[in-house]
Amino acid sequence: MSLTSISKELSTLTSWMAGEFSNREQSLDQPVWFVNLVWWQRPIPFNVLGSIAIFAEQANALILDRPYRQRILQFVENDGKIQVKYWGFKDPVAWTGAGRDRDRLNQITINDIEPLAGCLLDVSFTNGRYKAEMPKEAKCCFQYLNESRQVVLGFEVSVDEFWSGDRGVEPETGTAIWGAIMDFYKFKKIQDFSQEISVIT
Repeated sequence: MSLTSISKELSTLTSWMAGEFSNREQSLDQPVWFVNLVWWQRPIPFNVLGSIAIFAEQANALILDRPYRQRILQFVENDGKIQVKYWGFKDPVAWTGAGRDRDRLNQITINDIEPLAGCLLDVSFTNGRYKAEMPKEAKCCFQYLNESRQVVLGFEVSVDEFWSGDRGVEPETGTAIWGAIMDFYKFKKIQDFSQEISVIT
């Protein structure tokens, strides 16, 4: 795959996703359920995975110097179907804060990351929004603090909004224990990084 061969749909999706986002309005309206977060999604060099991929991390708006959940979202296209594959960092701490540092993102290599088993989303488009969901029966798990954690991943994105449905679940019961427990975290784009997609191949 080359950057010139991607579909208009994939180009639009990744352009909408690339940015800095905030859910400040939602957190003020529903402070009991939603923490005020800042979410960064920024393209990494095309040659790391041979496709468009985005570095993501988030932070509490009150402590922006302590971002967490560093990960890579890889966008792949087969027979007109778009999927998102998740990758984790072998040493997440080493990449803390990279969402605000273009130069650091340019240093990422394939040796820094590893695929997260079962963490795959299928993308569809409806009513002006792209929606990404895990296939039924899929299980996404990763290691955190030497413990296995299970998560349900999902998002919706439009030209100026990103909604995250990511939530940690209890493996035995499927009960949500953190993240988007009541509803999506609803972010608005406050800075656009889509121009970086075309200049890092």
